[in-house]
Amino acid sequence: MTKDFTQLRRLISKNKNFVITTHLIPDGDALGSELAMYSYLKAKKKNVNIINHSVTPDNLLFLDPGKKINVFLHNREKHCKLIDNADIIFILDTNEYARTKTMQKHISESKAKKICIDHHLGTNKKLFDLVISDTNCPATSQILYDFLIKEGKKFITPFVAQALYAGIMTDTGSFRYPRTDEKTFSICADLIKRGADPVYVYDKAYCNVAPGKVKLLSRFINSFSFHFDGKLVVGKVTQKDFCDFHSDVQDVEGFSSFLMNIKKVEAGVVLVELKDTVKMSFRSKGEIKINEFAKIYGGGGHKNAAGATVQKIKLTSLEENVVKQFRKFKSS
Repeated sequence: MTKDFTQLRRLISKNKNFVITTHLIPDGDALGSELAMYSYLKAKKKNVNIINHSVTPDNLLFLDPGKKINVFLHNREKHCKLIDNADIIFILDTNEYARTKTMQKHISESKAKKICIDHHLGTNKKLFDLVISDTNCPATSQILYDFLIKEGKKFITPFVAQALYAGIMTDTGSFRYPRTDEKTFSICADLIKRGADPVYVYDKAYCNVAPGKVKLLSRFINSFSFHFDGKLVVGKVTQKDFCDFHSDVQDVEGFSSFLMNIKKVEAGVVLVELKDTVKMSFRSKGEIKINEFAKIYGGGGHKNAAGATVQKIKLTSLEENVVKQFRKFKSS
């Protein structure tokens, strides 16, 4: 755990121009963290821009009513200049430059100081000027709360409270994932007191599913294959599926968690066929260290939730390999 805010506070105080970014296909925690940090820096009279590789998923657009989040490729020239001229670049909810996708080269080459605030395993501290990390924390938004509450309660406005609550709620699977503890609930109670609306946030995040995603989920369920007496399940989403239902990779959000609701399942893998790669999502229960399994495919993450991206190969071949490798993994 590396969570000393002293240096973070000093760097923010001494600099003026900031860029905030996160991983591709941002989830509630990534967006909540970005918007909370944006609001804080604005209150400090800083120049700040949020620039992401991906567009914000439809079900999370409610977090950004002021449309503060920019998409890198929508104005590449302008955003490259902002990155080049930044004093500090915040990389939130990820510890890998590669997960900023199209922005990776520009961020890496920028002379700005890079600050990583994250809760995932495997951070290479040498890649950043400062790392604020707590792998025992269920969400990066919870780390941001710890920082902001020490800075002063005035910084947790109703807008920030809503953003942080959404980040924590979504990354804990509505408070049911490991590492959700008494502190998490205490923080969320305080955020509700400060303006977060738990009913509204849940409704917007989870009860606003487009018909296309429902149809995609149906196709995904039909793709399931079960292995090792039902303890491993693999599900697939193809480019044809996306085309048939006029959907895209954003609509796959939550599919990996869906696998873990199935009786007897101890580990689940989602294979998503993209144009030039295959996105892999891994989930597990109990003591199965799925992040270690993800390393076989160059990925990583948490003990029970991880991901990887591999060069495009046939999904059937990759599925066969997953089953083969999982057999070895479980016997090792």
